[in-house]
Amino acid sequence: MKGFDYHEVKLNEGLLKDTLDETMNFFLRIPNDNILKYMREDAGLPAPGIYYTGWFKNSRGMGVLGQWISAYARMYAITGNKSFREKALYLIDEFWKCYLILKGTPKRLLSHRSFYAFEKLLRALIDLHVYCGYETAKEKSIEIIAFAVENFSTENLFGDNGTEWYTLPESLYMAYELFGIEQAREAAGRWEYREWWDLFYKDLDPYSKRPKAGLYSEFCHAYSHTNSFNSCAMAYKVKKDPYYLRAICKYYDFIKNEQMMATGGYGPSFEHLMPKNRIIDALRCGHDSFETQCCSYAAFRLVHYLTCFTGNPHYSNWVELLLYNAVVATIPMTEDGKVIYYSDYNMYGAQKINRQDGWTCCTGTRPLVVTEMQRLIYFNDGEDLYIAQYTPSTLSWNRQGGKIVVHQKTGFPLTNETQIELQLESATEFAVKFRMPEWLAGKMTVAVNGTETEAMLDEHGWLSVSNVWKNGDTITVTLPQNVWMHSFDPIKEGPNAFLHGPVVLAATYTGPQTPNDHMNVRKLTQKMRPVEGKPLHYTVDGRDDLYFKPFYEYKEYERYFIYHDTTAHATKRFD
Repeated sequence: MKGFDYHEVKLNEGLLKDTLDETMNFFLRIPNDNILKYMREDAGLPAPGIYYTGWFKNSRGMGVLGQWISAYARMYAITGNKSFREKALYLIDEFWKCYLILKGTPKRLLSHRSFYAFEKLLRALIDLHVYCGYETAKEKSIEIIAFAVENFSTENLFGDNGTEWYTLPESLYMAYELFGIEQAREAAGRWEYREWWDLFYKDLDPYSKRPKAGLYSEFCHAYSHTNSFNSCAMAYKVKKDPYYLRAICKYYDFIKNEQMMATGGYGPSFEHLMPKNRIIDALRCGHDSFETQCCSYAAFRLVHYLTCFTGNPHYSNWVELLLYNAVVATIPMTEDGKVIYYSDYNMYGAQKINRQDGWTCCTGTRPLVVTEMQRLIYFNDGEDLYIAQYTPSTLSWNRQGGKIVVHQKTGFPLTNETQIELQLESATEFAVKFRMPEWLAGKMTVAVNGTETEAMLDEHGWLSVSNVWKNGDTITVTLPQNVWMHSFDPIKEGPNAFLHGPVVLAATYTGPQTPNDHMNVRKLTQKMRPVEGKPLHYTVDGRDDLYFKPFYEYKEYERYFIYHDTTAHATKRFD
C-alpha cells in the first residue's frame, strides 16, 4: 500500500482544517529577518529584525530552521500559495550564505554535535527538492552528509537523547533513495539503533537497558526513541530485511499495550517510557504528561509506515486519538514562540498552558504535525481505495491513468455518519475499504446510493465494498458512537477516563478535591446525559458540580480532569 501526498488531499471545513489554517497563517507571518538574525549577525552580514529569546538564541535558530523550511515546502504543496515556496527558498539560500561564511570558524552553524539540526536540515533539502523543485538540493545534501560523516561521533551511546543520533537514518535513507547518494546509505547504517531495536525484535524486556548518556536518563526518552523507529522503517523500505518490520510492529504493540493513554499520548514525567505503575504515579504528581507536538509527529509517521508495509487498518486508531486529543486540542501559539510543549493529564486537576520559554523544539514540530494530518486519511494499493480517517476532505486520485475525485462529507465526530461521493471519468471497478474504529458502539453499516449494502471484511480487517462505480455514486457509512470508559491499566481497572467515540471528554468539576473523592467514577457512564444543542457535552444525573465536554474545547488556564485516580481510592463506597 501507499499513501497520498500533500497536494493530493485537501481538508475541507471542519476541526482539522481550522487547525491547519490557523497554523499556516501563524507561520507565514513569522518575519524572515527574525529567523535569520542570529546567524547573519555571526556571519557579519546585515542583520535586521528582532532577537528571539528562549531556545532560539543558543541554537542561533538552527534548532527549528530545518523543520520550518520543510513545513513551508509542504504548505506550498498543500495550498499552491507561492508565498510559502518563496519563504522556503529564501530561508535556505540565506542560511547557506551564513553557513559558508562561518564554516570552520568557532561560530560554525554545524558542529560535531549537530545531529539534530543536521537531520532536520537534510530533510528540508529533500522536501525542497520534491515540493519546490530546488535545483541545488542534491548538491547541498552531499556537502552536509560529508560533513556529518567526517565530524559526527559514531560512539552511539545508548539512550543519548542529548544528540538523538539514532534518528539520523530516516533522512539519510531518504537522501539515498531520492538522490542516489551512496555515502548517505553507508552513513545511515552507521547510526542504526540496533541496541534498542533488538529489544523488540527479540521480545526482550524494554526496560532492561538504561541510558548511558543524555537527559532524564532513568528510562529511555519517549519521543526520540519512538522516532528512532521511523529510521527502522526506512531501513526496511530500503533493505527489505524482515528484522526491521518485526521490530517496528513489536514496538507499536509495546506502545499500545503498555504506554498509550486515553488521548493517544505517551511518555510522561520528562518524556520517559516507563512501566505502568510509574506512569500512574506520574499522572498523580506531574503536569508534564505528554510531549504533544513531537511525540504526535513521531507517531503519525510511524503509523504511515506501518499501514503501507502491512496493509492493516488498526494502526490508524492511534492517529485518530492524536488528531482530536492532541493536534486539534492544542491551544494557539503566541507571537513570542510559546506553544503547548506538554499536555497535562494530572489526576488532581490540570490546565492547558503554553511553555514559559519560547521557540522550543515543539515550535519546529508544530507545523509539521499539522501538515501531516492529510497524509493519513487515504491510502491505496494501485487498485483499491482505503479510508483510514473520517474527516471532511477531497482526494484527487490518479488511478491507473484515470482521474478519480473523492469527496468525503461528514460532521464526524459530532455526528455518526460520513458520506463518500465519487467523481469518475468513466465507470470503474474497484473496492472502497473503511477502517472499523475500535470504539464502535454498534454495527458499522454501509449504504450505496441510499441502499444498505452488505460489506465484507477483507483479510486485513478493512470493511470493504466492491462495485463498478459510476460518476456521482455515493457511499454512506454509519459509525455508531457512545460514551465509554477507558482504563489505563486493565488489570487495576484504572485510572479511568471517558471518551465519546475517539474524543476524550474532560470534566469541569466545581466540588471539593476531585470527582473521584465524592462519587463512584466508574459508574458515571450510566448517569451521563447529552446536552441538547451541544454535541459531545454531558451533564451527570444528580450532580450540579460535574460537566463533561471535549478536551479539545478547553481554553488556556481552564481547569479540567481527564484521568480519575480510581486505583488510589475505594470508589465502591459511593453509589
